[in-house]
Amino acid sequence: MNLLDLKQFNKFENSNKVKVLRHKSSREDLWKLICDGEFERYQNEQSWNVFGKADYLISFIAERDRYAKFVGVWRVVSKRLKPSGRGYFYKTEECEGFDELKSRLIVHWGDGTRSWGQWLHTKGNKEISEILPINYVMDFPGFYDFVLSYQELKRMIDNPDSNREWHRMLSSIAGVYLILNKTTGQQYIGSAYGKGGIWQRWKAYAKNPTGGNKLIKAILTSSPEEYENFQYTILRVLEPNITKDEVLGHEALLKQKLGSRAFGLNAN
Repeated sequence: MNLLDLKQFNKFENSNKVKVLRHKSSREDLWKLICDGEFERYQNEQSWNVFGKADYLISFIAERDRYAKFVGVWRVVSKRLKPSGRGYFYKTEECEGFDELKSRLIVHWGDGTRSWGQWLHTKGNKEISEILPINYVMDFPGFYDFVLSYQELKRMIDNPDSNREWHRMLSSIAGVYLILNKTTGQQYIGSAYGKGGIWQRWKAYAKNPTGGNKLIKAILTSSPEEYENFQYTILRVLEPNITKDEVLGHEALLKQKLGSRAFGLNAN
């Protein structure tokens, strides 16, 4: 099955002015731009006339080598040359009717990943690899190879069936975790042990971003939306049958190493 086999894309079947894009950047976090509503601005400024005479753009973000994840469709309204004469500013309008597939539709781009803009009716009618469950967040990359925003954490915790691998893996371990306030750089180091492991502890943060911590509570009392700048990761994975005292010992050592008592959000 290819893109044009999906009912949402049927409208483009007889058009030869649709371009399929696979965005990738080493300088920008493109998913953060999506969350912040800045992706369209990013897409609309190009160093050359990459959209050509396209009337529509079907946009993806690079994923797993030769794959890409769908983010939306835009109609090209106009374009103008930059004052420097090098590059273009485009004006676009996002099209309705594609929300059901956003962040869920995965296509196989093929070997020509350097060719990130392709015409739909030549090479752009990509093979569909999968359609992810609703509210799926991301693949589980391993215990030490991820950072979750608060929004991602909450969506994951609220939808365990759509994120089964995360649920299974994080429930299977005890450990020491880190919460970072990206605005201030302040760190909170905590630990999880007992039934449900890391997943169970993080479930409490999805319900209440303070997690019962008094210094985090003080921050959110003065800046109620600051939790939206929190991110979560794991510092140390421990066996689920480890004792509470052993877990707290690992936690205390990491607090000492990282200075989270003196300069962070740990009060003890």
